Amino acid sequence: MKYKVLTLFPEMIESVMGTGIIGRALKQGAIELETVNIRDFADNNRAQVDDYPYGGGAGQVIMAQPVYAAYTSAVKDDSPDIRRRVIYLSPQGRRFDQRIAKEFAEDEELVFLCGHYEGVDERVLDEIVTDYISAGDYILTGGELPALIVMDAISRLLPGVLGNSESPDEETFYRDLLEYPQYSRPEVWHHKKVPKVLLSGNHKDIEDWRLKKSIERTSANRPDLFEKYQKKNALADRMKKARIQNIPASEALRFSDSEILLDGTSYYAVYDLDEKTFYAGCFEKKNVIIDGYESEVIRKLIYRYAYKAEKCYLLNMHGILPDIISENKTMIVFTEKNPLSTARVKEYGDFGEYLREAVIASLERGRTFYGFLPVSNWEHIKQALAIGLYSSGIRDVDLAIVRDRLEKE
Repeated sequence: MKYKVLTLFPEMIESVMGTGIIGRALKQGAIELETVNIRDFADNNRAQVDDYPYGGGAGQVIMAQPVYAAYTSAVKDDSPDIRRRVIYLSPQGRRFDQRIAKEFAEDEELVFLCGHYEGVDERVLDEIVTDYISAGDYILTGGELPALIVMDAISRLLPGVLGNSESPDEETFYRDLLEYPQYSRPEVWHHKKVPKVLLSGNHKDIEDWRLKKSIERTSANRPDLFEKYQKKNALADRMKKARIQNIPASEALRFSDSEILLDGTSYYAVYDLDEKTFYAGCFEKKNVIIDGYESEVIRKLIYRYAYKAEKCYLLNMHGILPDIISENKTMIVFTEKNPLSTARVKEYGDFGEYLREAVIASLERGRTFYGFLPVSNWEHIKQALAIGLYSSGIRDVDLAIVRDRLEKE
């Protein structure tokens, strides 16, 4: 990740970014930082970059030309194919949060424009800015502090920045909950003791205690987050009760940064932002596609996310599957609750052994195995069914339609 900051105070950015964990990441090359002083591009002898606003009013406005010149200088040597965003820190923008941090962490280069005074000439903003981001509903003297906040939050999500690769997912906002209380030595301080469970060595009890405390904190301090957490868990519980084939989507809700697109009587749709994966499923035991509002919504979501998502999984969606089998990203899900025996897989060679190893590896991590096969891979679908994996509820009549269409193609 490359950070480029257009600012009137480059020393402010450099001093903060050069310390602590972020400073270490800079030295190790995990991230890169370049500051560009907008004053260096003033076209007058006084290095003046601001002037009075047209139409009158208090304060000064940063002029368009020095900002544009600073920007073009910062990016002139970049590859034309680089994935870049130009971020203007402003109260008018989207309020920054962990989800936006993850979104920005996918880019190769971020250019930050730090405003001052009464703002920046609108014309240059229209020309170069791709994203407007706000650090909160308050007014600061400049954009440097918000830029530092955003860079810090993004940096800790990047490979090689934090020592423990699991840390980003275990802290605040993991599973839409605030972080649990933390304790260190000594065991007793000011007559206050560390909770006994943390000294027990029982990892299951410790995890249960931490989850309980996270729920208590979130409920008391962030009811908005807690409501989101409750809705996700309620939907995940409905999925698990309905059919085992829904487990991939329920685990996406519980363990990933995901959002609910539809939580209906008959259908659900979930988008996993971490994996860029779309899940659509049906609660109906008989898997009958019901006409009406929900069926129209789910169809529209499927077609929309078949192009947006990297993967599109349809779970227990019989009647709708034949309509979309031409989509290469559409999969059938296979799940297994128990290890596969060698006897069940041996006649299928490497494919069977691969499935067996994958099932065991998932179970060892405490997760239900689920694998996905493209609907176009008819031979592997037949083998998975023969081995005894649970299919995504696809009926024989749908399999016949898939097979016939693939043979014709």
